[in-house]
Amino acid sequence: MAGPLVRSSYRAGRLYAQTVAARGEELSPGLAHLASEGAASQEARSLLARG
Repeated sequence: MAGPLVRSSYRAGRLYAQTVAARGEELSPGLAHLASEGAASQEARSLLARG
């Protein structure tokens, strides 16, 4: 699945992880992957970086 709703769900998860980190709290181990900095392959900045 890679439709717009799935991508926005991943973005929402990443924003949640950033908020938790900004508050000085820890993410549960099951959500730790949300804190990774990698861009989703569908995001515009990722596509532009490929050239």
